[in-house]
Amino acid sequence: MGKVDAVRFNLLGPLEVQACDRRMYVRGGRQRTLLVMLLLNANVTVSKEQLIDEIWGERPPAQVDNALQAVATRLRRSLDSWYGPGCAKERLGTEQSGYRLHLAEDELDLLCFEALCSEARRLGQVDHAAASAKLDEALALWRGPALQGVAGGLLCRSAATRLDEVRLLTLEEKFNLEIQGGRYQMAVAELCRMTILHPLHERFSEQLMIALYRAGRTAEALDAYRRLHTVLRTELGLDPSPVLQARMQAILQHDMPVPNPPMAHLPAAPSSRRSRRRSGSRG
Repeated sequence: MGKVDAVRFNLLGPLEVQACDRRMYVRGGRQRTLLVMLLLNANVTVSKEQLIDEIWGERPPAQVDNALQAVATRLRRSLDSWYGPGCAKERLGTEQSGYRLHLAEDELDLLCFEALCSEARRLGQVDHAAASAKLDEALALWRGPALQGVAGGLLCRSAATRLDEVRLLTLEEKFNLEIQGGRYQMAVAELCRMTILHPLHERFSEQLMIALYRAGRTAEALDAYRRLHTVLRTELGLDPSPVLQARMQAILQHDMPVPNPPMAHLPAAPSSRRSRRRSGSRG
């Protein structure tokens, strides 16, 4: 499959298409939704039923198959303008059950993100610093909330939520690696910012408590717990989880050993068909 021009698709933030280092505009909400659905399922066939539901919802047109074909034709014209004349037929395949967009790993930021996280998992077994650097590289691909500005339907919204959850989980794993590698001060600086941005995300507060304690800043570790307790009571009427309460008791009793477990399994970034997972504190 010959690629005339270098094209890059970005989902980890606003939808963006770059061709020859120029940002291309994707016209029409239906074309944008079709493109996003195909990108979320790169190299996998997306059924016509899914695409129709996502583009038109409960109000499809009378000749919906023809309408979907028309949207796909407009997308092929866009692909030809990005890759070069005649390339769209190779890139956007039509099958009896649906459509498939053929992409190389380096053409989609989501595929690059997944590859970097996989490499970090491998490195995490032997080299925490190298694994943390690889996760930094993966996280640098994010430009804002996933699929920002894409209307879409339920599947696109679910995928955006799931991708943002995966980003938070990836940040958690990066902080784990920094703590396990003894880089407590570095972890503290980043975790202080994350607890401000995500004050209800208990895991970041837990990791901040651990990093502060191991950096010899016990009083600040307890203050981090008290801040979380205040926010949870004020915003949700809840107490910190039992895990967080146990962490606080371990800090008070100076009874928190320094574990060195292998890197946890990072979840795969989602296609639009994967189910959501609720984030929360982990032990």
